[in-house]
Amino acid sequence: MTYSDKVKASQTIVNAINGLTDGQYIIVTYGTTYNNEPLRFKISCSIYRDGKPSYSIYKDEVFGLSGMNIESINKTTMDAYTYDMMNQRSSYRFALDKMKLVEQPFLPQSHDYKFEV
Repeated sequence: MTYSDKVKASQTIVNAINGLTDGQYIIVTYGTTYNNEPLRFKISCSIYRDGKPSYSIYKDEVFGLSGMNIESINKTTMDAYTYDMMNQRSSYRFALDKMKLVEQPFLPQSHDYKFEV
């Protein structure tokens, strides 16, 4: 697959992520389980006091505990990172052309927790 093909294949995901506003998310599939079932992930958007969107990606599970912060979204890749309890940074680069958008994008978040500083 050429670079321009990857850019075209990634455009749907990039547009969906850039279209998110505060409290919205999309569901994508990326990779498979041991049973060859697609893994579902939730990419959500939060906008804080500075007005810039901040994105994160989590497994689409009941508790959604395994997730990463999204550092950058490029034309064909998305870079994410997280820190463990020993302050060790882990990073991963998602290939956007391998992601598939699930039918129901832009759903509101299922909780209403507010964190005040």
